[in-house]
Amino acid sequence: MKNTLITLVIASCFVSSAALADDDCTDPLSQWQPRDHLRQMMEDKGWEVKRIKVDDGCYEVKGFDRKGNRVKAKFSPASLKVIEIEIEFTEFNDGADYLDVGGLMSSRSSQSNRANHHPTVTIK
Repeated sequence: MKNTLITLVIASCFVSSAALADDDCTDPLSQWQPRDHLRQMMEDKGWEVKRIKVDDGCYEVKGFDRKGNRVKAKFSPASLKVIEIEIEFTEFNDGADYLDVGGLMSSRSSQSNRANHHPTVTIK
């Protein structure tokens, strides 16, 4: 009886943690845009793209912004909208350029759902 209860508790922890992982992309593969479109979009914004790979169904871009800050960002492969961005600033730069990121992030709305998802920003 104790083993069954312990097994159920452990299993429920795994299930609940999987339910919390909502940063995965679920775009159908038939709607994905080519990686080259994303690369060109980021290079047009001044990024030096080092790598684009697929992670959790999202495009993950690693590289440097136009000021030399290291960046890592997740994009929806269908819409190419940013979902999450991490920026590691050099000692001479700060986050002022990212307070108004224009076309990278979607506009704010009062309702947060998957269709109107707001990106996660991490600044180091």
